[in-house]
Amino acid sequence: MVDIALGLGSLALLIPVNNLILDFAKKKPHLANGVPGLSMFINAFIVVLYGHLLKPLSVDVKLFLGGLLMAIFISMVTKVSKLLNN
Repeated sequence: MVDIALGLGSLALLIPVNNLILDFAKKKPHLANGVPGLSMFINAFIVVLYGHLLKPLSVDVKLFLGGLLMAIFISMVTKVSKLLNN
């Protein structure tokens, strides 16, 4: 269970970065077409770096990767809900 929480810890980085990207899209609407690609690239970079750095600290790697996948899913859901509300 600790490994799942360790994987979910990446939300502490993903959600603020997504909020920053969405704020950027609001301020510069003419660049909004590049937001999905930019968001995907930055989120992938964060997840790969986080996973690579914290993988040695996990006991069960499959649970750690499951936590990372849940964090990606939660991050996508919050991003889509913010886009639909605005």
